[in-house]
Amino acid sequence: MTRNTSLRVWVFFKEESHAAVLLKKAAQLLHEMGVDVSFSFEEEPSEEEIEQIKENHILALFHNPEKAGRFALLAGKAGKKGFALSGSKAYGISLAEGNILSFFQKQEYHSAFVYAADWAFPIIPDSAPAKERAPFLISIYRGLMLYAAGKENTLLAAMDRGRR
Repeated sequence: MTRNTSLRVWVFFKEESHAAVLLKKAAQLLHEMGVDVSFSFEEEPSEEEIEQIKENHILALFHNPEKAGRFALLAGKAGKKGFALSGSKAYGISLAEGNILSFFQKQEYHSAFVYAADWAFPIIPDSAPAKERAPFLISIYRGLMLYAAGKENTLLAAMDRGRR
């Protein structure tokens, strides 16, 4: 029997928000894929809070690229692995506009500018009704979590698996 991977998901939105509901729904499906997800709903963690995260794998969603970059630097410095994403102000990722991914693994850092379309998702305006965006956001959240937890080697593969 293989052991599940623990993943901490750090998000800026409130726990009772629509985005949090979608994120939790995506996380429920990950347990059977071998990923145990825990959440932190907070605007921006302190360096001490990041160092005290017990999980080695982290996905962080921010509405501000500076906060995402700062988080990635601190988490990498603390020996964690994962990435911080900055996209839409409401959901942490935009389905229409560009998103900034800041990868970290110990003292190694990389950033990339990506669109949801890069992962074969449709372009949907951020102003579209929530019910139109929800299924795609759940799939994207699931893919992001799979990749951050190390369950897939590429983001495209993680997104494809997250869609299924």
